[in-house]
Amino acid sequence: MRRILPAAVLVATCALVAWIWWPLATELLQTGIPADMDDHRVSHHVLLTGFILLSAVFISVGMKNIGKQDGEH
Repeated sequence: MRRILPAAVLVATCALVAWIWWPLATELLQTGIPADMDDHRVSHHVLLTGFILLSAVFISVGMKNIGKQDGEH
């Protein structure tokens, strides 16, 4: 079970990021990504993706540390 949890967190994170970007991806592939971040939707998606990835890193580190005993460091 301990080996499956990190993989499950990775898969869930990738699925969440893909789900967030899917509606905007078709439009960006047709028109191109704006050179500047004037498009508020793109900047919002970039910030949200960063937040999700950082949260996934902290969650995976936390899951690793929860399983350790108090005497083990």
